[in-house]
Amino acid sequence: MSIKLTDSGLSFPPSILPSKNRGKYSDRNKNGYEIKRKDLPLEPYTVSVESPNWGDSSNGTHTVHWDKERYPIEFHAPESLKINIESPNNTSGQDKYVIKFEVEEVMDKKSRDFKERLLKNLNVLQENISCCDVLPAGRSLEEYLKTLRVSWEILPPGTREETLARLSKGRTFSEQERKDMEDRYDFFQSLKPVNGTVTLVYGMSGSERYLGALLREDLVVFENMEYGNAIYVMFKDWQALSQKSRVELLSGKCGKNFERIVHKKGWKNQVREIIKKYTINLSKKS
Repeated sequence: MSIKLTDSGLSFPPSILPSKNRGKYSDRNKNGYEIKRKDLPLEPYTVSVESPNWGDSSNGTHTVHWDKERYPIEFHAPESLKINIESPNNTSGQDKYVIKFEVEEVMDKKSRDFKERLLKNLNVLQENISCCDVLPAGRSLEEYLKTLRVSWEILPPGTREETLARLSKGRTFSEQERKDMEDRYDFFQSLKPVNGTVTLVYGMSGSERYLGALLREDLVVFENMEYGNAIYVMFKDWQALSQKSRVELLSGKCGKNFERIVHKKGWKNQVREIIKKYTINLSKKS
């Protein structure tokens, strides 16, 4: 990746073209790839070889042709997308450095091949950086840095409407997004904590909103309302753990003091089972 720490600070190129050796998607990005279209009819093609005259090439050779059939081969040209590299402060003497890696392609969510291209770019990042994430195009480095840390506060007692209004302050949500927020609020309220009450927690990270329920001092359930694709259940040291970005949490380097539950069929029961199991284990230990 050509990133080096020198006496003058962090040194890196503004962008790199991933090596083909990094993996399948990096190879395709640099060299293109072929697909055998078995969904299409076979097509004829001619094979030509040089054959020796009378079985001995010293007598000369002649060209032999014969016809065969094969599935059409579709070639996809290389896109040669680069990974842009940026850091807010690369001078020497820093305790740690934050580096932002970004595939230079800007995708249109309305395009037919959006999911295919998104998967491709995520895999390119995974092969080269070992982690990946998705953010809106055009987000500045300063805005990106704000998404890496969440500022939490305990919400004072209030009505359902007051909490939802606080979550949506300064934002315009669609009808579906509003329904999702209401559903999450009601679900968090339905959880039965040990002390019999649910204390809602509210987090801000840049322009992103988080909503959660503090069930115990060592147990919190929350999710990012901007993305709405997964819920996190965190146990010991959740305040420090929740400061980690989604990328850091999914890297496998943050231990086992949390569970991530994707919103698939039965996800609410899955959350309840995790909470039940955790509280039972605590009771056994005490």
